[in-house]
Amino acid sequence: MAFVSQKFTIFGIMKRSLLILIAAIVLGGIAQAGVPGVRTEFGVVAGVNHPIAKFDTTGTSVALKANTGFTAGVHMGLRIVGIFGLQPEILYSFNKIALTDEKQNFATDIRCNTLQIPVLVSLRVGLVRFNVGPVFNVMDNPTYLDRNQEKVLFGPVNPTVSYAAGVSVCLFDKLLVDARVSSGFKAMENCISYDAKIEGQYIKTTMINAQLKVGILF
Repeated sequence: MAFVSQKFTIFGIMKRSLLILIAAIVLGGIAQAGVPGVRTEFGVVAGVNHPIAKFDTTGTSVALKANTGFTAGVHMGLRIVGIFGLQPEILYSFNKIALTDEKQNFATDIRCNTLQIPVLVSLRVGLVRFNVGPVFNVMDNPTYLDRNQEKVLFGPVNPTVSYAAGVSVCLFDKLLVDARVSSGFKAMENCISYDAKIEGQYIKTTMINAQLKVGILF
């Protein structure tokens, strides 16, 4: 199936993403050593993750609805020459997609666990930061339980690389309030099967994630 090859692609992207993150941390260490005009920050963030999902269920009897979940992770900022910044993060998100099929008398929740590495560039004006950049989805494996209580792979709902844009405010140099939207602008193919007797139904999912987080910087 299409999402299987996507799964293997993720491992290569994950390696490159981690290299980018490590490079940013090394640069941060150099900055801490006293490079003029460079400043680092570290912190933790947490908040809500609201999926704005479009499901193409043409030809199926399936109804799907994405529910609001949560997100949390580690934030790092590298401020360069006052107004520019590099902002890599590691974010874990969880939410559910309610699945119902009245024709098959079946209902379940698809559990979405996602691990993302955004690497954002920011323009910082006063307390406000304007952020944009790629997001590497290194873990994306939504699953649900079929009629036999067997775990079934729904398939990724995010492309391997997506993009994020948003705005944040840093108060008192310690409190970070961040709002952003991320999307890959690409429909992903997913499969639904309730047991071995029912042939799988294929749908297409286009996911946009809206996040609102609060963080503490150290």
